[in-house]
Amino acid sequence: MKTIFKTLAIGLLLTTVVSCDKHDPFDENTITGAVGPEAKWEIASSAVKSGEYMGFVGKYYSTVAGIDHSEVWYELFEKEDKLVSASLIQAFNHSFTSNASAQKRALQTIQSYPHSEDLWDETERAYILTDQFPVSYTLAPISWVQPKDTVGFNKNLTAYFGENFAKEFKDQITLKMNPSAEERNYRAYMQVINGLGLLIDTIVTPNGDRMPFVQWMIDSTYNANTASWDKDFKRMDTIWSKEEFDTLDIIIKDTFSVSKPDRTGKRDTTYYTDTAYITHPVFLSAVEVYSDIKHAIDSVWENHVTFYNLIQNSEGAYSIEYKREYYINAELRIYDEKGTYSKTDTKQIAIN
Repeated sequence: MKTIFKTLAIGLLLTTVVSCDKHDPFDENTITGAVGPEAKWEIASSAVKSGEYMGFVGKYYSTVAGIDHSEVWYELFEKEDKLVSASLIQAFNHSFTSNASAQKRALQTIQSYPHSEDLWDETERAYILTDQFPVSYTLAPISWVQPKDTVGFNKNLTAYFGENFAKEFKDQITLKMNPSAEERNYRAYMQVINGLGLLIDTIVTPNGDRMPFVQWMIDSTYNANTASWDKDFKRMDTIWSKEEFDTLDIIIKDTFSVSKPDRTGKRDTTYYTDTAYITHPVFLSAVEVYSDIKHAIDSVWENHVTFYNLIQNSEGAYSIEYKREYYINAELRIYDEKGTYSKTDTKQIAIN
């Protein structure tokens, strides 16, 4: 009995080795439950148009039971990419970005293929299934990228980003424009004001001068560290006398002489100088003006700067993008006559 057991064990081992050697061209695949057919496949492309077919070549065999049929299964995923940028403002970067992917259809049977012994290929020592499977025409991608007009803009904006997106986007920028209740971002606001041609009405300043509001509201402070002038919104405005002036300096512009003979015949030379007086109006008072300037800035920001203005770039296009794409994860399953199946590796296929 002991000798017989050893012989049977060796015989089984040899059978296993021969079987593996015969079908070595195939990689082992995931087996569900009992041992099923072995299979692999290749697809025609990594992308397919919606409503068309994807070709494939499957290779399979079974040493356990006869083959019954094959099936292509796939699950569907939707991928959304969103991007919106405030191109009008360069003082800081503000953009909205979203990238999301979600399963829209669970893994399911797409098409079944009956088995035939005519598919056997002696060279490959396997059955060769050359066929195709359909992709739904309803899965066409959507691309709305940097439109240059506003036709259908609000409809697309609401559909792709939500009804309140424009307001929320501007509200987030406002927080950067106004770091505090009193502070206003000079560079950012000036890019908006100059870019849109705002606050250009001529006013009479507290000093009695006439000039555009946008020119009057700017003040400069000398920065010794950078040897340059730092600009900001004016805090105080100075009132100067129109009648009284202080002499700050006298400049000799030129010196010349005139020579002429006197009564005795001698020449007498007289020297003259051409001078200029540097004067400055007498200071009268200083008035606080920042609250008025801040109010004017806040008013134009709220009432005259739109979402469209903020996202329009220098080329006239709107810096907004929405892309919706679909892809499938497909696999080929081979079923034997016992109902056991094996599946191939999963192929990701973009739908374009």
